[in-house]
Amino acid sequence: MRRILSVLVLLVLTAIYCWGLGWIAWGFSRAGGAVGWGLAAGVVILLALTVWVTWREVLFGLAAARLNRLYAPTAPGALSADEAPMDLDPRAEFEAARTAVQDGDDSWQAHFRLGCAYDALRDRKHAREQIRLAIAAEREQENDRG
Repeated sequence: MRRILSVLVLLVLTAIYCWGLGWIAWGFSRAGGAVGWGLAAGVVILLALTVWVTWREVLFGLAAARLNRLYAPTAPGALSADEAPMDLDPRAEFEAARTAVQDGDDSWQAHFRLGCAYDALRDRKHAREQIRLAIAAEREQENDRG
């Protein structure tokens, strides 16, 4: 519940920011002239970029949360988040997950496990990359089924 509230607060703040950008763009356009219209166009581009990035991040978060609910470790020795002890070595989990993916396991579960292992090692860039691969693989699997 706390995470949902945090996301909602950030979305409201982003909406306020977008409203402010729209107001600034309106002011520049009312000033007229080439410079005013040029600045208004630049602010509108910034506004569109803000909305697009926010939309993509929200969709990514929803898809990752959906996979997290569906995830049940299938690899030998893999533990679910509820079963894992707090002192579990993240490096060992990472090596096991990476080995599984390198050995040809292209299931979304394997990529999701590797993404979680990267996240435990604080490597956010690779974690997001693996979660994106997991989302794509799960969608492909869903399309094959139905």
